[in-house]
Amino acid sequence: MKLVKGVARVLGGGIVLLGIVGSGAQAAGDEAGAALTPEASWALSNAEAAVALAQSNGVLWTTAAAALAQAQEAAKKQDSVAVIAHAATASEQASLGMGQLAYPLMGRY
Repeated sequence: MKLVKGVARVLGGGIVLLGIVGSGAQAAGDEAGAALTPEASWALSNAEAAVALAQSNGVLWTTAAAALAQAQEAAKKQDSVAVIAHAATASEQASLGMGQLAYPLMGRY
């Protein structure tokens, strides 16, 4: 019986302790701001890869590089919406730059 009461006290104290620690952790998380959403993280890594590929092929557009820089700045501020928007622009512009490789350097006259 004493053992059961002792276990109940320990468990009860642990639950109270978890409640206190949990609320403190939540408050600290709220102060630090929310992390990037998985979609924003994916969009940023995709844009970084697309821009790197365009750069390695010598067809990186300045608009792609600028949009990637804006996405990275938004990521530092943990602004997922802005990250997704700028990363989409960077990926699109890098893709258009890569599309240039399919065309001849000189047109027919």
